[in-house]
Amino acid sequence: MSLQMSFNGFVRGLREQLAGYGFAQGKGRVFRRYSPAGDALVVEIQLSEHTTRAETLFYLNVGLVLAPAWEHARQRYRLPAAEEPRSVYALWRHRIGFTTLSGGDQWRITDEATAAEVSAQARRRLDETMVDLLLLLDRETLLARADRGEILGAGGWRVRAWLLAEQGPSPELEHLLFTERPAHTHNSAMIQNIWTYANRAARPAGG
Repeated sequence: MSLQMSFNGFVRGLREQLAGYGFAQGKGRVFRRYSPAGDALVVEIQLSEHTTRAETLFYLNVGLVLAPAWEHARQRYRLPAAEEPRSVYALWRHRIGFTTLSGGDQWRITDEATAAEVSAQARRRLDETMVDLLLLLDRETLLARADRGEILGAGGWRVRAWLLAEQGPSPELEHLLFTERPAHTHNSAMIQNIWTYANRAARPAGG
């Protein structure tokens, strides 16, 4: 069996496993599950630039894309309405490795045997972490974890800010962005993007 066929077999197995968790495959090796609020949990196979004819090297990226942040990015970059989010647009990103949900662990397939071994390891890691991952699609749980610094560490405020922005400008959002945040950050891209989106969200359709 060729290296490409071995890798394709790994991808098929991953697709079947993720389908059991409610993920659907989009274009390329990207799998998504959406929450009722429109937030997306994205699992993406990223090929390494060091992949050769003798070995396929790749990462398993996981990202949480909040609906308002994705809508803003789509408007800002003039992306097609049918475009779906990828991990590059995620507010929270990690890589699934051999033993933990962090770091830059790189997976390696060279033949049918290593494809089977990697598939078993990767699928086990997905099963171990999927319960925690899916909880990120529940906004109450996400906010609580972000406020405790478990998501994004000191940057967890961004989760609350984007969710507030979805409702338009408010005293609470303004206080979060321009009082709680240091003055030197007020003109940062992150804060300006959130505030711009909030004000746009408040406009009537067609206004």
